[in-house]
Amino acid sequence: MAVVKVWRKDPRAKLPERSTEGSIGYDIFALEDTLIPPRGFALVRTGLVIVAEPPFGLFIFPRSSLFRKKGLIMPNSVGIIDFDYCGEEDEILIPLYNVTEKEASIGSQERIAQAIFLKVDIPHLVEITKEELPSKSRGGFGSTGGYR
Repeated sequence: MAVVKVWRKDPRAKLPERSTEGSIGYDIFALEDTLIPPRGFALVRTGLVIVAEPPFGLFIFPRSSLFRKKGLIMPNSVGIIDFDYCGEEDEILIPLYNVTEKEASIGSQERIAQAIFLKVDIPHLVEITKEELPSKSRGGFGSTGGYR
């Protein structure tokens, strides 16, 4: 079993945890109460620094209830935490955008995101010419039966 190191930058921080035996993700908790204005943005503190080491990359996804219950989304859809983002000042922050016309609140210790660890590989990129492309064009973005 892989081991991931987590440092509580703030002693109030709650360590990530899996809700059930079958959970893939680790719930991430808000460190403190946060208000997000209508159509506004906030970076929600977690108080954690997580050391994700190869081959397991750390990806932060929104909880499914975040939008349904509060009208909040992660504007970047998925947070990608680089292997070297684990220094003293590299706290995991959760970006949230309020899509509603009402103020949204996040409470201290509220579950706001999920940490998923995925095996990643860092390939070597090689530039090629147009003639070396493996197939003809399919027609561009949305070409396999998208909206017309």
